Amino acid sequence: MPKWFESWFDSEYYHVLYKNRDDAEAARFIENICRYLQLGQGFSVADIACGKGRHSRVLASLGFDVTGLDISAASIEYARSVSGPNEHYFVHDMRHLFPVSELDAGFNLFTSFGYFENSADDLLSLNNIYQALKPNGIFVQDYLNPDHTISHLKAEEKVHRGHVSFNISRYVQNGFIKKDIEVMDGAEKLRFQESVKVYSAAALKTLHEQAGFTVLKTFGDYSLQPFNEKSSARIILVSQKP
Repeated sequence: MPKWFESWFDSEYYHVLYKNRDDAEAARFIENICRYLQLGQGFSVADIACGKGRHSRVLASLGFDVTGLDISAASIEYARSVSGPNEHYFVHDMRHLFPVSELDAGFNLFTSFGYFENSADDLLSLNNIYQALKPNGIFVQDYLNPDHTISHLKAEEKVHRGHVSFNISRYVQNGFIKKDIEVMDGAEKLRFQESVKVYSAAALKTLHEQAGFTVLKTFGDYSLQPFNEKSSARIILVSQKP
């Protein structure tokens, strides 16, 4: 049986449910973090778990040579169909060695991590990112802050997208924040799930250090405010390969 992230991310309903994501917010964050990092035009960067490439396209617009990697073949097909000359997309599982190396920077954004049952696979993924970077290369990871997320968890929600309806249940179970998604499309009823590991900022920092990174900075939101364990919505780690 495919894992939840293999079936859900490749489903058309995933993109229907999340079609209203804030692209302007994503662009502001990329611009903020790249300005902070002082990345130069022409730098080689990777968007790891890039989806349809919304962050990748912003990175490309800033003058970077961008490689987008994602496990969803459907997402990569779309990203390629709208790509520019300095965008390159590959179907890729982050647990495997990367198809590119000598990167100046890697980005893993919008909680595109923590999906695997075994934490060893998360560390393996970070090891692969580490190997793909140049010495002194930068890795930026944007993850949900579990304290904030759990305290604001909406247990039940109904969402309507045209003729498609979604019944969503959220809960915490065995160290994961889970979302059960029932899709109703006419007479068709389908079920999917999302499952994201509860990683504190300290736990994520430890994983980065185990992979060999030096953690330089921790931000708490997309405007790069300092991280606060209780009130910050995000954990944004900036790490460097020595």
